[in-house]
This record gives sequence, structure tokens and C-alpha cells, in this order.
Amino acid sequence: MQQEHQQWGAEALWQDLEPLMPGLSIEVLARVESTNAALIDRVRREERGRSDGRPYGRRQHDLHPCLLVAEHQTHGRGRQGRSWHSTAGASLTFSLSLPLESADWSGLSLVVGAAIAEGLDPSGERLRLKWPNDLWLDDRKLGGILIETVPAGSQRMAVIGVGLNISDDARVPDSQLTTGFAALNEFIPGVTPPQALTRLAPTLVTALSAFSTEGFAAWRERFARRDLLLGRPVTAGTLEGVADGVNERGELLVRTPQGIQVVSGGEVSVRLAGPVQE
Repeated sequence: MQQEHQQWGAEALWQDLEPLMPGLSIEVLARVESTNAALIDRVRREERGRSDGRPYGRRQHDLHPCLLVAEHQTHGRGRQGRSWHSTAGASLTFSLSLPLESADWSGLSLVVGAAIAEGLDPSGERLRLKWPNDLWLDDRKLGGILIETVPAGSQRMAVIGVGLNISDDARVPDSQLTTGFAALNEFIPGVTPPQALTRLAPTLVTALSAFSTEGFAAWRERFARRDLLLGRPVTAGTLEGVADGVNERGELLVRTPQGIQVVSGGEVSVRLAGPVQE
């Protein structure tokens, strides 16, 4: 039986966001395996249509920005192949695809995380960012970000997937998560997935619209103010040390007895190893 749709106010949200990202469309699906996979498949179908001699595939606007929301996601993916399932009404799962003509994509996941955190917690009270792509509420994981890219003609499409726990019913399974999980309604009582999206989307869309020209530099200090790892002992594979912020490319800096070591995104899974060091 199909569950009743939530009231997303997609038209009103589109009216707010489209001036910030011209050409944007917004779609809400009751159920999908993965919002990232769905958008990537659209781009690939579009490219196949071009190679067959047709100017466009099934939908002319598939290479335009698209915000795809799923009320229930059955086979969502997190970093390093982990599962991210969502429950209707208890989670917010969406992907945003857009063409990016950036010469340097470094730090994109940090910009996305910082923009979402600012949209949900403008004062910086409790939302923190755990390098490279997790949002935390206090000392528990609230959500994650998965960024994938796919060729689109002479440029590339970025597909940015976001999953957030909204209520305690989210029950996000993650065999790698040992610190428990948080829900946004602990911080914003009574918040619903549509309300959370309305809060975070303008900041996120604005940040992404400017990323091609501004890159990570415009967000480095804003990320630093929410950096969960800063000053804390961490392990990164076999590397152990104290997190010392990020560099201009968004790479993690780890202070060790041998000096500062640089950890690039995608290389390792970084874990907290103790309390903050003053």
C-alpha cells in the first residue's frame, strides 16, 4: 500500500530556489532505490541519446539542475559503499544534480556540509561537521553526504546526495557507526522532513551556485567554526595524531610527532580517538 504523501510545498520552494539556480526543477517521489542513482541514470540516458544522433533524450531538461526528493529510499548509498536507508516521515533524503564548470572540485563536500549546517543551525549552537562528509549533532551522527560525478558533454554533472535523520524512527543502519545516531527533532522539536528541506535548501543552493567561481576558499573559515575533529586525537588508517584543521583544498591536516600530515578525501575513514586537546 502506498503511503500518504507529505506536504512538501514543492511549488513554493521552487519559487524561492529557482532565482538562485536558474533552470532548477524539483521532484518528489514516494519511493526510489537511490536518488543519486536515479539522477545519474538520467544523465547517462541523455548522453546515450546524444551519441545516437538525437539532440536530447527522454527529457530535455535532464542536464539542467534537479532537486530530487524521496520520501522512502530503499537502497541509498553512503561513503565507501555503506548503506543509507530512509523511512518516510522520519528521514530527509534528496539529491541535487547540477553542471559544475569548476577548475577545482576540492572541498565540495565540506561546502555542502557547512551550507546545510548553516541553514539548519545559523547560530552554530550544536551542529558540527566531521571531515569529510558527515553532519553531527553534538557527538552523534545526524547525516551524511555522498557526491558523485558523471560526464555530460563537455562538462561534468555533480550529483550531491544528502541523508538526514529527522526523528528517532529513522533507524539508519550503518555497521560502521559505533557512536549512535542523532535526530534533528532533538534540536528542532517537531520538525518534519519538508520543513528541514525548506530551511536548508536556500543556503545550499546559494553555496553551490557560487562554487564554480569561489571554490572552497569562501567556506574555509565557516567550516572551521564547525569542525568536529579540530584539536582531537584521530586515527586515519595507520596514521595517528591530532586533527589540525583543513588546508586550502579541504584536505585534513593531522599533527604527528613527525610533523603535519595531509589526508585526502576518499583515502581513509577518520575516527575520533579521544577528547578535545587544548
